[in-house]
Amino acid sequence: MRMITVILAFFIIAQLLGMYTGAMILLDMTKNPYVSGLVVTANAEEPLNAVLLLVYVLVGAGVMMLLIRLFGLHLLVFRAMEFVLIATSSSIVFYAVLRLAAGYEASMLLGIALGLAFSSAKMLRPQLKNAAAILATAGVGVIFGMSLGMLPVILFLILLSIYDYLSVFATKHMVVLADFVVQKDLAFTVTAKAPPVRPGEKERRIDLGTGDLIAPIIMEVSALAFNPVATLFVFAGAVISMGTFLFLVSKKRMVLPALPPIVLGMIVFLLIGFLLKAY
Repeated sequence: MRMITVILAFFIIAQLLGMYTGAMILLDMTKNPYVSGLVVTANAEEPLNAVLLLVYVLVGAGVMMLLIRLFGLHLLVFRAMEFVLIATSSSIVFYAVLRLAAGYEASMLLGIALGLAFSSAKMLRPQLKNAAAILATAGVGVIFGMSLGMLPVILFLILLSIYDYLSVFATKHMVVLADFVVQKDLAFTVTAKAPPVRPGEKERRIDLGTGDLIAPIIMEVSALAFNPVATLFVFAGAVISMGTFLFLVSKKRMVLPALPPIVLGMIVFLLIGFLLKAY
């Protein structure tokens, strides 16, 4: 139960950090041209963007699998990818925090410097893995969330959930990716550990992929632009669904795709808010 509580706490922290960062970035979009440059789509309301982003995800997964096959015993490539991801994504979060006390340029420069420093610290101190994963997911989730309207986001996450299910139960390549990330202790999961119950047993652990942290942040940030109240309903749906999912995983003790129940929970709560005329 303690490991479930820790993972759920990491999940909630990532969501809150992502929502705060998203709110700050959305406020600065019309004032800071560098912030508006973070948008990765030309038209946020275009449903086709959901399909295009899924293609990017598929290509990324394919590249990762290829790299594992080619460089399975050499971590240099993956450490480089990890460094870039943490540095760039965390700098967005640092920028949002610094904006509470500093202007655009100062926040940008310090944010980039802090992102590079933090990513370097993670390379030297692996114990920062969970913190790095949370900061990185908050930054990535904000970029996608501010780039997609609500309809494209819902479509994208439904397609992503289908892919998540198939990649675990059909092709099983997501299981291979997860095993590799866990074995190499890369910052692509958040981890909770507990000592073995009996002497001679292995240390117990639960890992949650960063993709399962990013997906809710994407919808929450997109909902901020639609209606801030909708964000609260999406957040509630994500947390309740994640808590239920973690409880089931702890009972079954097997790898299960987290996105389908999380996305379902968010959509259901979004509809509940709509039926209640909260927005």
